[in-house]
Amino acid sequence: MAKILINTKHYKDNLDCISAHIGSKDKLALVLKDNAYGHGLSSIAPLAHQYGVKNVFVKNIQEARSIEHLFPHITIFYGRFDGPIPTNFHPVVHDIAQLDHIPDNTRVELKVNIGMNRNGINQKDLDTAFEKILKKNCEILGVFGHNGYGDEEGKEFDYSQNCFLDIRGHATRLSEKYSIPTPRFHSLSSSGALRTKDHQDTLVRIGIAAYGYVPYNFPVEIVNKLKPVLSLWAEKIATKHLPKGSKIGYSGTSILQQDEIVSTYDIGYGDGLFRYDGIKKNGTKAKLFTRDGFEILPKTSMDCFSAICSQDEICVFEDVRALCDFFGTIPHEILTNLSSFLPRILV
Repeated sequence: MAKILINTKHYKDNLDCISAHIGSKDKLALVLKDNAYGHGLSSIAPLAHQYGVKNVFVKNIQEARSIEHLFPHITIFYGRFDGPIPTNFHPVVHDIAQLDHIPDNTRVELKVNIGMNRNGINQKDLDTAFEKILKKNCEILGVFGHNGYGDEEGKEFDYSQNCFLDIRGHATRLSEKYSIPTPRFHSLSSSGALRTKDHQDTLVRIGIAAYGYVPYNFPVEIVNKLKPVLSLWAEKIATKHLPKGSKIGYSGTSILQQDEIVSTYDIGYGDGLFRYDGIKKNGTKAKLFTRDGFEILPKTSMDCFSAICSQDEICVFEDVRALCDFFGTIPHEILTNLSSFLPRILV
């Protein structure tokens, strides 16, 4: 049966490395959204709890409910909340109108726009947001932004950080005005956090870096210390000894250039492995190989793929960047695409 192995040592090593870089284990907040970036929320969340993480971020209330017993602070990025929610659940307010759907007496986090112009209120609306949140007897646990320029060199990253510093000062003054506790502040994700040396925020949100990747377009030394956590494995279905000229799979795309032993393995695009047809995203023909150098033959199917191999089990990838190069994408997309039905096994 196809499976995913989770390397627990690599995961802990990554958290140790990141904690040392940001200066404090207490500042470490983990993003566990989208099934822990495809690694399996039910597998990764207990590891984070064992490590001592107190603050996590998830996509929706369904993810939050599945781990509510593990963390004192679970921030929920998206979704409506029509009734009372547990005290350790913290909905994110992206827009003032959203407050109509936040239950009274809820602890919330307020997102502000610091340059992406995506989600979050603008600074000019900060006073109104504080007033409305407090009128609902809600507590403002945090004020945060998302610097979307961490992967790139250029002035935009610093501009966004300066915007957040202004907002931080504004929110601090409002807290003093209303005699409420100063919110916690956080603005950096993995890419911004690892390129920054002086971390002044209360928390540092770490997502993809915890799993071993940060797709920079420029060198950042610490990235070389991170180790991929997930490996994808497939089990053999059948083996055939085929003569030169045999056609393999749909449309006979693969034609053997010599006699070969060809086996099929039990994972395909129905399981979230990207469909391979022999053509890279840039339009050129190219071959794709497993971790150990076995050639995968196009076209892959919904439930299986063929490879020039006879092993009973093969590692499709241990470092997903090999596939990212072929498909012209980033680790996040391939990893989060992996089916939740694939078993995640801790090793």
